[in-house]
Amino acid sequence: MAYDNKGAGESRGNRPNNNRGGNGHGNGGYHGKGGDSRGRGNGDKGGFRGSKGQGGYKKREGERKFDRDDNRGGYKKHDGERKFDRDGGRGGYKGGRDFDRKPRGDRRDGNHDFKKGGYKKDFSRDERKFDRDDRGSKRERSFDGDRRDDRRFDKRDGGKFEGRGDRRFDDRPKKRFDDDKRGFKPRRDDDRLDTQVDDDGPRSEYREHRRKGEGYRGTGGGYRKPKGQVHVTPARQAACAIGRVVRERNAYVAEVTPAVLAKFQGISPEDAAFATKIARGVTATVGTLDEFINRNMKTPNDIDEVVRDAMRVSAYELLFLDKPAYVVVDQGVELVCSVAPKAGGLANAVLRRMSESAKTFPFGNPNLSLQVLARSQAFPMWLAKRLMNEMTLPKATAFMHACNTDAPVFIAVNSVKGDFEQIEEAFDQAGSLLEASEDVQGCYRVKEARSLRSADVRALFEAGELLVSDEGAQTVAQLAMPAEEPASFLEIGSGRGTKTILLQSAAHRAFGHCVPMTSVDDHEFKGKILGERCAAYGIDTVEPLTADARTLSQKLPEASFDAVLLDAPCSGVGTLRRHPEIRWRLKPEDITSMASINLDLLIEATKMVKPGGVITYATCTVFPEENEQVVERFLKMKFGEQFEIEEQVQTTLTTNGPDAHYAARLRRRA
Repeated sequence: MAYDNKGAGESRGNRPNNNRGGNGHGNGGYHGKGGDSRGRGNGDKGGFRGSKGQGGYKKREGERKFDRDDNRGGYKKHDGERKFDRDGGRGGYKGGRDFDRKPRGDRRDGNHDFKKGGYKKDFSRDERKFDRDDRGSKRERSFDGDRRDDRRFDKRDGGKFEGRGDRRFDDRPKKRFDDDKRGFKPRRDDDRLDTQVDDDGPRSEYREHRRKGEGYRGTGGGYRKPKGQVHVTPARQAACAIGRVVRERNAYVAEVTPAVLAKFQGISPEDAAFATKIARGVTATVGTLDEFINRNMKTPNDIDEVVRDAMRVSAYELLFLDKPAYVVVDQGVELVCSVAPKAGGLANAVLRRMSESAKTFPFGNPNLSLQVLARSQAFPMWLAKRLMNEMTLPKATAFMHACNTDAPVFIAVNSVKGDFEQIEEAFDQAGSLLEASEDVQGCYRVKEARSLRSADVRALFEAGELLVSDEGAQTVAQLAMPAEEPASFLEIGSGRGTKTILLQSAAHRAFGHCVPMTSVDDHEFKGKILGERCAAYGIDTVEPLTADARTLSQKLPEASFDAVLLDAPCSGVGTLRRHPEIRWRLKPEDITSMASINLDLLIEATKMVKPGGVITYATCTVFPEENEQVVERFLKMKFGEQFEIEEQVQTTLTTNGPDAHYAARLRRRA
């Protein structure tokens, strides 16, 4: 039935000819002023405020009564009596005064049922009266649908009474948002939200407005967010902010994370660690996350980038962190609202679908489909296929799985300044044992990474006695430093100086002092960083040089170095767990392009080697096209015939092992 304060509303009945709804035009409109609106039709169910046809609801002082002057009479209220008047039919419900605008104070007598109060049918007068005698408590006799004996009379059943349950006079069943057709369980429980927070993530304050009954409401799935309030954990906000900066600047997670976290003043170490974990994970799996989000949207191209940044955080938690769905949906909507308040409704609907869809991820059997395998490991299809072709399927699967695990922490002891006994004691006090490498001197794996936050351990790093470096990188540095002491050493691709420090530490360990070294990079700012780090680690024999390594012979005399290390630029596939950006930015053609560039660099670098000297070609990738095939192509050249392979090493990326590195040491014939 329609509601109109002017009495113009109408709702048409749709039930066939019976006492509950007739063949006429429908229920009468509702008029708040009384007497100006009447229900229409013949034999229809009574509406609000009508006396002829479907009677309206009329309230007189002291009396309620169903007026049945013509068709189904309305329900009238008079002083002291509620009554069904069945003169011609069931009346509508009237409220207020009578048509003559006078209060009616008379009380009609009628048949009474001296049991519990209710309606009594008098077939002789075709009248139902409301018996007020011995009617029990106020709750039992209230005419609002909560009556204990709330029943309706139906002539189709021979005058039987039918219980109406808890339906009110004008109620229709309400559909809660949580009771959708897919059988989705209630999204939240206030007490549970207050007690169960992320197991791996930080415990945070959960929404005061939830306790006040605010939040996700409405049968249409709309979102009502208290104005100006955002209740999302700092870790998720920080992770979303990191992801946004990485996307907008095409930057690296490791580079932008400290600056972004610094903007969240007061963030706890646990929140910072969880934010970093999510940000790195989102970056590493972004392609699969976007596919998953698009799968649950009708028009995925319409979503704003900032909204997608936030939804990626929730998608990552659902697919790869196995967070409870109610937590992810709850926090996901809040996170979207924190960056785009008007997108809360969209986020609520999409995240609910995502939480259901995640139960069937990766949407197939990884053992039967390479596409499903790639999706399950969050790898681009082309990359998974190439890994399988070059490694075999079991090794490729193990490699992809290891790329999605947390990288182990390896440290290198700087022999120039470090004292191993002091270092071992500091880690023991911090609660972590050091596991020595079997292949590299001065290399140790830290079993408990949290020990690095210890004050004594941090003091060792600040003093230049320790540095963090993967075991694979330390293996390359150890191979590059020849057994005989070099009078001059050339490093090409020094970057920020990690391998520079490793090389000098290896030299100090082997010869008792550092060796003269020229370190080349094509970025001048990296040369400044290199100089500062060398000074902090007690190394003063390194000379930074800014130059293009492809034209190095224009700046340096040829055949002037006893040893050369070419740390070649490559696809970096062997370090995916430490550099999550590579996986989805890399293109198939990039590998061939890198291999071609590295061949040019190797040709130029070998010109710097003295006869009898050595050069080490090193990469951090697993593809033969960038590794041994580059060396083989060089050796087949006219100039390459002067060199021969002396030793090769290749580390394998495993869950608790080093990254995948390749290195080949070539010696120039005297």
